[in-house]
Amino acid sequence: MKNKIYNILFLLIFIIIFSIFYSGEYINFHKEKQKIENEKIELDKKVWEFSFEKIDILKSTDIFYTPDIKVLDKIVSWIINAKNKVYIEVYMLTETRILDAIKKANGKDIDIKIVLEKNPYKATNINNKAYNFLVKNKIPVVWSNPDNYSLNHSKIILIDEQAIISTWNFTYSSFKYNRELFIFTQDKNIISNLEKIFLNDYFFRKNIVYNNNLVLSPNYSREKIEYLINNAKENINMYFPYIQDKNLEKLLIKKTKSWVKINLIVDKNILENESYDNLIKSWIKIKKIPKNKLHAKAILIDNKYLYIWSINFSSYSLDKNREVWILIKNKDIVWKFSEIFEEDFK
Repeated sequence: MKNKIYNILFLLIFIIIFSIFYSGEYINFHKEKQKIENEKIELDKKVWEFSFEKIDILKSTDIFYTPDIKVLDKIVSWIINAKNKVYIEVYMLTETRILDAIKKANGKDIDIKIVLEKNPYKATNINNKAYNFLVKNKIPVVWSNPDNYSLNHSKIILIDEQAIISTWNFTYSSFKYNRELFIFTQDKNIISNLEKIFLNDYFFRKNIVYNNNLVLSPNYSREKIEYLINNAKENINMYFPYIQDKNLEKLLIKKTKSWVKINLIVDKNILENESYDNLIKSWIKIKKIPKNKLHAKAILIDNKYLYIWSINFSSYSLDKNREVWILIKNKDIVWKFSEIFEEDFK
């Protein structure tokens, strides 16, 4: 009888202790889970309600392109002269001038944080040297979190009250040999949202950030890209090194049947494949970039709405990778892009 009473008392004590130490964690876990579910519902609603009209004209924003070493000079200067913060999230980092600039900025005791992809496709160890350099110089750096996405393929820099979203990796060839596109902006709303995206990735938090001028993969990029192609009325001009997504291939072919003119520039070294044959048969004009290596990814819809991103035209990029892209309807930027595109398309 005594043993039975002791067993009951022991069980009660265990339950009380467990409740004290773990009930709070259990409740907080489910509160956080419910919060994320509510945010996802709100996100889906905003994506569903998106339209061209909701894209804002961005303040203090411009476009640059490479090959042009002067773009590298500008970025290096910005980093060295940073006063408050330097946040970098990138797929590949090998450019020594950028690493040296980060080291110099770190000597001024400003907020520096860097997110690197640990396992770039077919180049698994390419970021190790940069990572070790940053650690050695006591510069805060983390590898991307594979629990939230497959590969971190985004390219973002935040320096004080300025931001760069681009198609480039932080490599010398991006500036010297590649056709890349860069959006430089001081638009406060864009910078605020990019900072949220960056800090969520840096601290391994689930990333549910929405802005009508930004798109985030893998959260909702397929829905946005399908919207923009579906709603083109007159023409679509695109830079894409390659196409590896059957659904988007079919969508482009469908648009040609509604008399939308489509021009596509691909990389000069791309191998011939069935996708390009299908597109050409559907009256889509495809040209290989004549001189440079094409790494830019962009779409211009009806000469009004420009989309520049890190994303490739593949299922993996749309549905699994971390990608960030920006939507622009500033007339001067659209005009500059059109000049570049027309030159390459000739």
